[in-house]
Amino acid sequence: MEQDDYKIIQQILRGDKEAFAILVERYKKQVFNVAYRMTNDVEVSMDISQEAFVKIYRNLEQYNPQYKFSSWLLKSVNNLCVDFFRTRKDTTTSLDVIMDSGAEGFVTGRNSVPSSAEEVENAESRRELRSLLKDAIAQLPLDYKSVVVLRHLQNLSYKEISSILNLPMGTIKARIFRARKMLKTYLEKKVSDL
Repeated sequence: MEQDDYKIIQQILRGDKEAFAILVERYKKQVFNVAYRMTNDVEVSMDISQEAFVKIYRNLEQYNPQYKFSSWLLKSVNNLCVDFFRTRKDTTTSLDVIMDSGAEGFVTGRNSVPSSAEEVENAESRRELRSLLKDAIAQLPLDYKSVVVLRHLQNLSYKEISSILNLPMGTIKARIFRARKMLKTYLEKKVSDL
């Protein structure tokens, strides 16, 4: 697909402006999802998504085909989210997606998705954990929130995150490790207070 993306970019650069709609259609959901998971605001996410595509369109001649187009695009989305948070004081993010997907295991250490019988029994516990996780992620500094969203909600590799954030892979791994540790510490404290 990345080779196909490059062919489309070449068409656009040769004057076929309508070909950009193919790239927008291909990546609009992923772009919106990253923006939404970072901002927890539908309207802001739509604005960031639109702004990311406009920014990419204006800078297509700078695209380096050595890298994945999707990584370049998501880097732009991440940067726009960071800019959004710099101008806003309330920096909460929803973790409903983590809970609904069963991916809470990355924080709790539980690696399997519960059976439907277990889910019924633990519905209240899951709601409480969802709330605790949401509070915990709200406490994370933006640098840590970014890597958690990209790694655990977008399922990107460390290499892809490194490329998107323009940081060494060691830094990415360290931030993910620290973010998990912060989340675990926060959750342990909250659970012990109950």
